[in-house]
Amino acid sequence: MYEEVKSDVVKILKILEEKGLNYGRSGNVSVRIPNKGHVVITPSGFVKSSLSPKDALVIDMEGNVIDGEGLPTAEIQLHLGIYREYEYFNAAIHAHTIYSSALAVARESIPPIIEEAVLYVGGEVRVADYAPFGSRELAENVVKALRDRRAALLANHGVVACGKDLWEALEVLEVVERLAHIYVLSKALGRAFSIPREVVEFQKTVFLSKLKH
Repeated sequence: MYEEVKSDVVKILKILEEKGLNYGRSGNVSVRIPNKGHVVITPSGFVKSSLSPKDALVIDMEGNVIDGEGLPTAEIQLHLGIYREYEYFNAAIHAHTIYSSALAVARESIPPIIEEAVLYVGGEVRVADYAPFGSRELAENVVKALRDRRAALLANHGVVACGKDLWEALEVLEVVERLAHIYVLSKALGRAFSIPREVVEFQKTVFLSKLKH
């Protein structure tokens, strides 16, 4: 089932590894199949960049495996929670990027320091409150932090980026990691200014008009 989608999931995992956006057994990826009630998701316990399409699982919205062998990622509740709440997201990437994770450990959100923060993400990249990985509480916290956004940091953990498809989610993830890098460097220089409030508000209107359509 959904062989092309499984292939894309594997491609994304390899791209994440190649670009230094994820490593080893960490991170997870999912794609919702619109109008089917199914989700293609990464399995638990694998080195992600070594997966082949046949390793990807298909689950229903209750988390039951309906195609494939093995267990879904421990973050299954995170992915399903996002899809239940936001019908306009059909893909989610959870990764352990360096700079985003550093800010997640510091529990410091990323302000709109450059325009891409608003145009791609929706504004400030919020930090979801801490909860143990794989927990329903973590899923609820992330869903809340994603309100009117395409990405959120997970306290002491990493980052999640969402989109209408996998490629948009990847683009958002790359933008967030770049934002985090710039923010950390600017703070090291002693100052980090956000773009003007009126610019943020105007660009956010543009972002929201596209987010749900």
